Amino acid sequence: MSDLLPSEKYSLPAVLLHWAIAVLVVAQFGLGWIMEELPKGPEKTSYFALHKSVGITIFFLAVLRLGWRVGHRPPPLPSSMTPWERPLARASHALLYVLIFLQPLSGYLSSSFSGYTTSLFGLPLPHWGWKDPVLNDFFSEVHEANALLLLVVALTHIAGALRHALRPGDQVFRRMLP
Repeated sequence: MSDLLPSEKYSLPAVLLHWAIAVLVVAQFGLGWIMEELPKGPEKTSYFALHKSVGITIFFLAVLRLGWRVGHRPPPLPSSMTPWERPLARASHALLYVLIFLQPLSGYLSSSFSGYTTSLFGLPLPHWGWKDPVLNDFFSEVHEANALLLLVVALTHIAGALRHALRPGDQVFRRMLP
């Protein structure tokens, strides 16, 4: 396996932000699954608070990642990728960005119209809405549908990454390793 040139790899900040967001998104699916199964009470409330805090953290990390990407272009796709892989890679990355931004925004808006406050690890955040069950339900539905779509796209992304990681001589996966 040949070593990659620095120009062929993602920068360290991009790599660290990618993996931090990936780990937190996986954690969010776990938290979301657990908290939905809990009966109403203090335990469920604490899981919701943690879920909101992690979601807001993901949003801020995604803003940093996108800002970094604007100022630091990613490495070009290798010529070893097939013609169908290139547009698929670009489209899936763009869709991941959209979904990763939409998920915490829809959750925050749902929370804003629920009548409950939102905090970031105990620090109260501005409350932009009012108690409105219709808007709360709408944004909750958007949040849940987006979560399913994000799961499908993320699993597709992981499958593609594994394909590159397991294909002999393929350097694509190694570009995102520190």
